[in-house]
Amino acid sequence: MNNKYSLPKDGGLIAKSAPRDIIHRYEKIRTNVYENEYSAVQYVADNIVRAIRNYNEAHCSNGVYDETRPFVLGLTTGRTPLGLYSELVKRHKEGQISFRNVAVFSLDEFYPIRSTEQQSRNYRIHEEFINHIDILPENVHIPDGTIPEERISEYCDSYERAASRIDLMIIGVGEDGQIGFNEPGSYSRSRTRLVQLTYNTRKVQSGAFFGLEN
Repeated sequence: MNNKYSLPKDGGLIAKSAPRDIIHRYEKIRTNVYENEYSAVQYVADNIVRAIRNYNEAHCSNGVYDETRPFVLGLTTGRTPLGLYSELVKRHKEGQISFRNVAVFSLDEFYPIRSTEQQSRNYRIHEEFINHIDILPENVHIPDGTIPEERISEYCDSYERAASRIDLMIIGVGEDGQIGFNEPGSYSRSRTRLVQLTYNTRKVQSGAFFGLEN
């Protein structure tokens, strides 16, 4: 097959012969780089607070919600969002933002694990964020790490459908470039499912479990 979008020997796309959409369709992801974590946290927190306020202003009248669906915020765990959650809690306590009309869906959970175990994503997200804001308990959705193995597929499908309308998602990128626990090689349209962790991911997470064997 004659492909005019071939690469020269020294590498690189021949831009002058390639349609603009081929060059710019996927590669140009808007990225902000900050000098330190504090500056980045302020930027992200500002956007989250603004998004929740705008949603409430558009869907509320005299303090009564016109729709039953709250603003849906997707959460992640791990080290990446700790500063952000601390800042959101601070702003909530200062009266800048309420989470009463917010629902949260957590990105992932270890399996099998109980929510009372300190390594549980459920436990961590409560300790670091949920327990310190005014969110309604029925609006907190975190994958259940105790589901019987024979029911996992059914449960994952149910969670996927429930989380299908996320307004804003907070995510982190792993050391292997994975988002959440979508390990390298995951299909780009992957849905909620049980994932076999790579050796490197298990090694990265092993500190919290007091050793790789655990």
